[in-house]
This record gives sequence, C-alpha cells and structure tokens, in this order.
Amino acid sequence: MNEEKKLKWLKTFLRVYGVLTFLIFGSLSAGFIIQTPHLNPGGPLHWLIWDDVTGHVAPMLFVIYLVWGVFFFLAANNPLKYRTFLDFTMWANLVHGLVMVPMALEGSHMYHSKFLTDIPFILVLSIGIYLLRPRVPNGQNVALDS
Repeated sequence: MNEEKKLKWLKTFLRVYGVLTFLIFGSLSAGFIIQTPHLNPGGPLHWLIWDDVTGHVAPMLFVIYLVWGVFFFLAANNPLKYRTFLDFTMWANLVHGLVMVPMALEGSHMYHSKFLTDIPFILVLSIGIYLLRPRVPNGQNVALDS
C-alpha cells in the first residue's frame, strides 16, 4: 500500500476511533453522572467498568479518553503534524494492553470481560496506528501545515 493510500486509511481509522471513544466513554460518563445502579457490582453492566459509580478512578480515566478522542480528530486532519501523538498513542496503548492481559487472566473471573472490551480496543488502536502511520525518511523535513 503506498503512503498516500495509508494516510487516507489512517485518517478514516482515527475518525472511527474518535467516534467510538466519544460513544463509549461519553455513555460511561453519563452512567457515572446519573449514578446508575446498572454499573455497580452485581449490576448487569458492571463488566464494562472497573469501579462502582461512586468511585473516583473510572471518571478520571473517562476524561483522559475523551480528551484522547478529541486528539484523534485533530490527528486525522493532519497526521504528520500529530506524528508524536500517534507514536505515543501507539506505544502507550500497546504496553497498557499487554500489561492488562495477565491481569485479566489472574485470580477471579471478574476481569475476563476485559478480553471483550478494553484489551482489544487498545490493541487494535496500537496495531492500526503501527500499520498506517506516516513514514518520514530520516533527515527529510516535513511540512506540518496543510
């Protein structure tokens, strides 16, 4: 696949991830704001989160992912300008996903659901960016405006 085609696919990929990020983390944030019991331990949607609706960890993570979603759209508009963001996103999510695998396997079955939620979401993101990110030859100046 040539670089121009990869860049087009990357832009689409980042926009799709931006939309998914807003849908997923926006919905979960709303659940925390209204404190729905469905997300609490024993509730039918508790497998989607790692806290209860009175906890503080999940909302902090939701905010980080929502900001990340904004940057997916910014990077989709100019991937070369946001190459550092893409590299950080790729590596941070790859390491996060790999660390989650043994944690999802250990002990109780409570976190096995992460193989259907968090783990594929962040590993697909890492792999997609790796395969589609723009390649810049060493020593070549890249125009960052477009």
